[in-house]
Amino acid sequence: MKDQSRQLAAIMFTDIVGYTALMGMDEQKAFELLDKNRQIQKPIIEQYNGRWLKELGDGVMASFHTVSDAVYAAIKIQQACNSAKDFQLRIGIHLGEVVFENEDVFGDGVNIASRIQAIASPGSIYISETVHNSISNKKDFQTKFVKEEKLKNVKEPVKIFQVVAEGVVQHQLNIGEIIKPKPIILFVAVAVVVVLIAGYFVQKFFIDNQSSQGVTADESNDRSIAVLPFVDMSAGKDQEYFSDGLSEDLLNLLSKIPELKVIGRTSSFSFKGKNEDLRVIGEKLGVANVLEGSVRKDGTRIRVTAQLIRTADGFHLWSEQYNRDMDSIFELQDEIAEAVVQGLKLKLLKTKSPPGATPVNKEVYNLILQGNYFLEKRDKENLDKALDFYLRALAIDSLNARSWAALANCFSIQSSWSWIDPLQGLQKARNAATKAIALDSNLFEARRALGAVRMWNFEWDGAEAEFEKAMQLDPGNAETYRMIAFLYRAMGRFEEAIRLYKKSIDLDPIKGHTYFNYGQLLYHAGQPEDAIASYKKVLDLHPQFPRTHIFLGKVYLLQGKPEMALTEMQQETNEVWKNFGLILAYQALGRKEEADKLLQVHILRFAKDEAYQIAEVYAVRGEKDKAFEWLEKAYAVKEVRLTYLKGDPLLKNLEGDPRHKAFLKKMNLLND
Repeated sequence: MKDQSRQLAAIMFTDIVGYTALMGMDEQKAFELLDKNRQIQKPIIEQYNGRWLKELGDGVMASFHTVSDAVYAAIKIQQACNSAKDFQLRIGIHLGEVVFENEDVFGDGVNIASRIQAIASPGSIYISETVHNSISNKKDFQTKFVKEEKLKNVKEPVKIFQVVAEGVVQHQLNIGEIIKPKPIILFVAVAVVVVLIAGYFVQKFFIDNQSSQGVTADESNDRSIAVLPFVDMSAGKDQEYFSDGLSEDLLNLLSKIPELKVIGRTSSFSFKGKNEDLRVIGEKLGVANVLEGSVRKDGTRIRVTAQLIRTADGFHLWSEQYNRDMDSIFELQDEIAEAVVQGLKLKLLKTKSPPGATPVNKEVYNLILQGNYFLEKRDKENLDKALDFYLRALAIDSLNARSWAALANCFSIQSSWSWIDPLQGLQKARNAATKAIALDSNLFEARRALGAVRMWNFEWDGAEAEFEKAMQLDPGNAETYRMIAFLYRAMGRFEEAIRLYKKSIDLDPIKGHTYFNYGQLLYHAGQPEDAIASYKKVLDLHPQFPRTHIFLGKVYLLQGKPEMALTEMQQETNEVWKNFGLILAYQALGRKEEADKLLQVHILRFAKDEAYQIAEVYAVRGEKDKAFEWLEKAYAVKEVRLTYLKGDPLLKNLEGDPRHKAFLKKMNLLND
């Protein structure tokens, strides 16, 4: 474990001019420039006893023990870069107190240097007044005053100077900075300003009246953030569940702020362990900012380092380090969230964790986070592990609402996949969710868990009410939008479902599960081409995402393309679904004998959990009596696949039969 050190240092930031635009036009050339940039800068930084700290996209941060070394290095870098003429750099230098820890550096000294670099002219070197004062009496350096600038999150204006040297571009003062206007000129200027201001307010009036949000696209984008998974810096590297859990808690806390677009867990966590350029992350997720950091946990003590970074240029908007005891973990989350809110200039945070709503017990909190870690893996074995952790948490504190909500969610997922008895599992999930709400009625996870239970029990109105409460409590949560969109699809409210799926995708843009559900909706809504595009997006993100090949094949069957359907069905890895898909494909291709044999195998092996699939097959074959018989069997065990019923193209042959209308009525899906 490395100790932190606080010291005075000269911090230098460099940045390639126009790199983002180049990246969009010629990615290969952009990467070549990055390599050239390293080849130029690294040897020079080392020559002047500097420390290469890190790359921030196309930017570089370095520290020096002396101001002279930093300025010498900056001059050499600009001279080499400007003479090569491959690209231009902006360079900013500031002298200030910073904190070094784990090959990284934090503090106001870093932020000011970064902000100075951001306003520097291409090919130039801008320095703060403290740097200027340190070198002004040295004959090797010449400087020139540029302007006094109010930098973001810096209380007092900073005087900015530029370094004057051969091979370094000089900022030219504009006319307004050089000439003091005469009265007549001043009068004309004021008149022009008045006209411009009037034009601004006229334009603003029309824009505001055209926009229901009252903000421009740029302003809206500035209010977007992804919380990247914090890095486990513990000595044993065994606290990943804790660093993941803290990141997710912060994400959930920030998503409660209506003004802020917060990217969902799945998309944010997809960059875990990858040294991805922040610009790339910003472009893939559609966000202007990221929150990242690290966690070191030692017994009951935790050290959290957090930093808010602008994705466009890697600029540090804010960074801080916290040393806390586990007892104050929720207060720590509130502190970080509020710092983010202030850093993005939003309204003050109004959604702090309510004191006493979910009392903190160090051991219980740890067990919940470990359970969540395994729950996210979403397979049978890991869900069993998650369940064990939640039960252990409740054994310690049976009044912890969060534990009950997590338990309800786990039972609900296990039931929906038939990994436990569906009827018993859903009842356990209902009991746990109800208990959580009784303990904390404002816990959105509990409301959403109860909504899922009611949906799987075909209590459509009750499910909608719970999902809406969850949405009110956490208005920016992508998973809640996905769940209520799934509900609306089951109810046949396709247009509303499409709108909510789009919202969920906007908040969690690379979550395969959402694209899968969206494709399913489009298939039911009679939009096969869009459904195909959605399923192909799933396969781009996750080439072996369960059932995707089957559902894509079903769309091809709907389009009358059985050969293409068969090709998809053959690629499915799940045995149950592959068998089901092959039956449908063989049936469509007229290979009835093969279809019959596979159907018998399917009934013998999978009838207990897949009665709805068998009903679909018989409906396609035109055997209505058997189709209705298997629908009743599916209903008897509350099979979750019955949520496919409304608008299912495979059940088209049953429409018009009085039994179909009666079954819809029994499912509370008949719109009178």
